[in-house]
Amino acid sequence: MFREMKKFALAFIALGVMHGCDTEIDPDQNENSGPFQEIQWGQDVTGQLQPWELIQYPEHTPASQVGYLDDEEVMLVIKLNGEIFTYPLKNMLVEVVNEERGGALAAITYCPITKSSVAFDRLLGGDTLLLTASGYLLRDNLMPLDLNSGSIWSQMKLVGMYGPHDKVNAKVLPMFETSWETVRTHFSDAWVFLHDPLQKSAWASNEEASDDSYTDRKLGILSRDQVEVFDPQLFSGEMVLHTTLIQPGGNVVVAGSSEKQFVVAYRTNYSMEPAGGEFPIIMRDETGTGWNIFGEAVDGERKGEQLDSPISYTASHWAWEALFARVSEFSPS
Repeated sequence: MFREMKKFALAFIALGVMHGCDTEIDPDQNENSGPFQEIQWGQDVTGQLQPWELIQYPEHTPASQVGYLDDEEVMLVIKLNGEIFTYPLKNMLVEVVNEERGGALAAITYCPITKSSVAFDRLLGGDTLLLTASGYLLRDNLMPLDLNSGSIWSQMKLVGMYGPHDKVNAKVLPMFETSWETVRTHFSDAWVFLHDPLQKSAWASNEEASDDSYTDRKLGILSRDQVEVFDPQLFSGEMVLHTTLIQPGGNVVVAGSSEKQFVVAYRTNYSMEPAGGEFPIIMRDETGTGWNIFGEAVDGERKGEQLDSPISYTASHWAWEALFARVSEFSPS
């Protein structure tokens, strides 16, 4: 019954999408356009509606039992309902993995062309998203399809571009990239996503998937009128902190390490200093409280507090330039 309903829904979506692709409007033709402004289908949308296999009930194995990953392999890391889940990029040719853990619903997305990794919050108002790769690309970037509503999203712009969620802003969850060496050394209780190597989208290739160098991607922090990107070279060594004011409502501290191969961002007005030799604690505030890579206060006066995250994720530098009208490179003052 579910398969028949899905076939009907996809046929209906296909008719609507073909109609929606007729417009010639360029999403970024307005020089003042930002990541959250209304955008329309344009000539930069390519591909066709051909949803890839839905990954709704993914398999995982404990990190302590994984022996097939090289230390330098890039991993996506997210914390859901108190548990740590990791996704090797080599296993993410499926492009979208839906997770549900104790009320926390996430869609882990990775585009092998733009090398962008975004965790969608599947709870959107009163709706629940169920995402898969649609087969469409916006300027070579993944466009997830919500099978529950028929909406098609822009992964990097984080906005609905077709269907009931047209022009709706997506919600995202904090996620970061690091190396397998960091995961196996510090998060041995994490869960690692498994996959069938034959499952992959038509846009993925072995060559694209194997080019996973940490330095190729840059963290971007999104605001309503610009994106500020951070080069991993700014975080050379064990632990480095930078502060930016791109987000309203307070400072954003950006922490990173070339040794541990990560860059993360958190909103805070606390005075932070890098914490060397204490990983996964990455910084300490003026009270001596230690904050870990998930933005959690794990000791000290503020133990139990949680820092908020700005909307941020990693992608290739060229992709930031291709998808957004205003991109600035952070430079320490």
